[in-house]
Amino acid sequence: MAEPAADTEKAATTRWAVVLTAVGAGVLIGAQVGKAPPMIAQIRADLGLDLVAAGFFMSLINGVAVATGILAGVFADNAGRRRAVLLALAVLLAGNVLGATAAGAPQIFASRLCEAFSFVVIVVAAPGLILEATAPRDVRMALSVWSTYMPAGFAAMMAAAPFIAAPEHWRTVWWFNAGLTVVYAAVFLTMTRGLGRRPTGAGRLRGLAEVVRRPGPWLMGVAFMLYTVQWFGVLTWLPTILQGVGLTAAAAGGGVAVVVAANIAGNLAAGVLLSRGAARWTIIAACSLALGLLTLGIYDSGLDPAVRLILAGLFSAIGGAIPGAVLAGAATHSPSPAQVGITNGVIVQCTNLGSLLGPPAVAWMAAMAGGDFTAARWLTLAAGVAGVAVALALRGVERRLGEAPAAAP
Repeated sequence: MAEPAADTEKAATTRWAVVLTAVGAGVLIGAQVGKAPPMIAQIRADLGLDLVAAGFFMSLINGVAVATGILAGVFADNAGRRRAVLLALAVLLAGNVLGATAAGAPQIFASRLCEAFSFVVIVVAAPGLILEATAPRDVRMALSVWSTYMPAGFAAMMAAAPFIAAPEHWRTVWWFNAGLTVVYAAVFLTMTRGLGRRPTGAGRLRGLAEVVRRPGPWLMGVAFMLYTVQWFGVLTWLPTILQGVGLTAAAAGGGVAVVVAANIAGNLAAGVLLSRGAARWTIIAACSLALGLLTLGIYDSGLDPAVRLILAGLFSAIGGAIPGAVLAGAATHSPSPAQVGITNGVIVQCTNLGSLLGPPAVAWMAAMAGGDFTAARWLTLAAGVAGVAVALALRGVERRLGEAPAAAP
C-alpha cells in the first residue's frame, strides 16, 4: 500500500504541539454539535420551535456538510488552510453570539448556520495543517488522533453543558462557547504561525477534477457513511430505548455520554494498527461487520438494559477504528498534498449523508414495527455487510496504488 503523499516541505520531525492544536479545532467544533441536545427542550420552549423545527435545527450541520463538503475543501486548499480555519473561528464566534442573543427562530437558525459553515471548513482544513507538521512515519497516528475530534468534543460538551448552566439558562452555554472560541483562536494563531499557506500546485478546477476521478476518496467516504448510518442510528435513539425499558433520563444520558466517549479508544487504536502494518481495508471490513452483529443485541428488547448499554459501549469503541482508518487514508488517496482538503471534502460530504439519514431510517423502521426498535437491527446489519463489500473494493484500489511507482514517495 502506498505511503501518504508528501509535501516538499514535509516536517523532518513531528511537531506534536501543532498537531494537537489542529485537533483542538476539531474538538471545539465537535462541542458545538454536543451543546444542543441537553438544551433543546428549553430552546424550543423559549423560542417557540415545534418538534419538526427542532429536528431541522439539530440536523442543520449535517445538511450543510452534505451540500458543501467538497466546495469547502476547494476553498480551504486555495485560500490556505490556516486562513480558512481562522475565518471559520470568526464565523463560529459570531454564531455563538447570535445564538446567545436569539429572540426567535430566525436568529437561532442563523446561529446554527454559522456553526455549520465553521464545522465543514474546519474538518476539511485542519488535516492539511496536521500533515504539514507531521513527519511521514507519524502521519497515520497523527490523523488517527485527529479522528477523535467528534466524540471528544461532542461527549465533553454534552456532559459539561448541564454543569455550565441549567437548561433554563441555555444562553450561558452559547456565551461559554463564544469565550472558548476566542481563547482557542489566540492559541491557534500562536501555535500555527508559518503553516497553512496556499499549497503549491493548488488549482480550483484541476484539483477538484483530479480528486473526484479517483475511486479511493469515494470508497472511503462511502465506508464512513455506512459507519455513521450505524453509529448515529444507534446513538441517537439509545436514550429513548433505555428510557423505554425503565432507566431514568439522567441515567440514560450519562450512559450514552460514556458510550460516545468510548469511540475515542477505537480512533486511537486505528493509528496503532495502521502503524504496525494492518491493512486499512481489513480494519474497515472487520469493524463494519462487528458493528452490524452487535446491533442485534443492542436492539434486542429482551436483553437487560445494562447488557445493552455494555454492548453499545463495545459497539462505539470498535466502531471508532473506522473513522481512524479512513481519515488516516486521506493523504494516501489525494493526488497530491495540494488536494488533501478536497479529498477530505469528499469524505466529509459522504459521512454527513450517513449522519443525516441514519437516525430517521432507524425511526422509520421502528415506526413500521409499531414502535419496536428491534426491527432496526436489519438496517444496521445490512450497513455492516455493505461496509465489508466497500472495504474489499478499497483493497483493490490500495493494492494498485502500492504497485504504482509514482503514486507516492
